[in-house]
Amino acid sequence: MFQNWRRAAMYEEPKMEKITINLPPVEIARMDILIEAGYYPNRTEFIRTAIRRTLDVHQDFISKKIDGIVSPPEGEEIADDVSKRVWGVGVIGLGRDELERAVAQGERVSIHGVGMLLVNKDVTPDLVEKAVESVKIYGILRATPRVRKSLRRIGGRGD
Repeated sequence: MFQNWRRAAMYEEPKMEKITINLPPVEIARMDILIEAGYYPNRTEFIRTAIRRTLDVHQDFISKKIDGIVSPPEGEEIADDVSKRVWGVGVIGLGRDELERAVAQGERVSIHGVGMLLVNKDVTPDLVEKAVESVKIYGILRATPRVRKSLRRIGGRGD
């Protein structure tokens, strides 16, 4: 059923995601001093650089965590659970047809990913409740507000 989703391919991000942070005035002033001195072109680039450096410092931990998400649990064969597991790194799409098929077969789906989960607009909260057993997304969750709420209740993370 979900064989084409077993491992989502890496992708080039179509756009940047916007986040908002709050900083004390003194930290902003320190940033501005470095920007004025020419170390960074603007605040956004300073923040991106700081985030990249922090992520690089923790890369070993992040890689192990991702491996644990996209690999089947120890002792579990991939072929045994392929119809009930959706996992990957990159963009994972989730549509009404696949979820309805799972419900019709008496199955519930576990969704685990790193990147972005895109839930089609025709997926209803009721269908999510019936079809999804667990969900854990590190990154961005794109769904209607009601579906996002259902996924969070089941155990997910949204932006």
